[in-house]
Amino acid sequence: MKLSEQQRSQLLANSIKEFANNRLEEFRQYTQEIEAKFEADKAGLAQRYYEAMASLSSEEANMADDYFSEDYYTIEETFIGQYRKSTLVSLYSFLEHSMNSLCKHLKWKNQYTYALDDLAGNGIVRARSFLEKSAGADFTALNTEWSKLSTLNKVRNCIVHCEGDVNASAHKSLAELVKNTQGLSLRSEYFIVVERTYINECITTLEVFLEGLYKQVL
Repeated sequence: MKLSEQQRSQLLANSIKEFANNRLEEFRQYTQEIEAKFEADKAGLAQRYYEAMASLSSEEANMADDYFSEDYYTIEETFIGQYRKSTLVSLYSFLEHSMNSLCKHLKWKNQYTYALDDLAGNGIVRARSFLEKSAGADFTALNTEWSKLSTLNKVRNCIVHCEGDVNASAHKSLAELVKNTQGLSLRSEYFIVVERTYINECITTLEVFLEGLYKQVL
């Protein structure tokens, strides 16, 4: 049985929503598994540390302490830090791709005379402009989530373009924004530190935002 145009459109709309939900759940499961691995690594390191300290002299203990401290720093600052930053970059890429795909779907469905690429700007800001002008999306209803995603945008740009150094960022107020955002902080006054809570918050924000957006325009 051949599907009608309306049926095809609804099928695609359902696919868009289902894909977004599944992808975000994958992000959630991935972060839980990776965080659990790192916690196990730190717990194992702590166990080895206490076992070693029990059998060493004072001088040997000082040397071992430096060794274990270096290993702990590598896990906490290098491995966990890089993983969390890369996860934020991936989450933002997913958001941008989701919004752009939605714009393209609506262009096809409603036969708009202009496309996303015809508008000025880039990223999620350009996609928002398209959705407001073409589909009548009301972003004031999503203002709380959009504000959080705008922060994610600035943090992501700083990570990608400045290695997380807020002092080198084009957004001069980024340092204060980071300090005032739960789950974010600064190391040595300049470098962004991402906590697990911020990643969890971003995933939830994306879920709420996309669900609200899809309800409006699909």
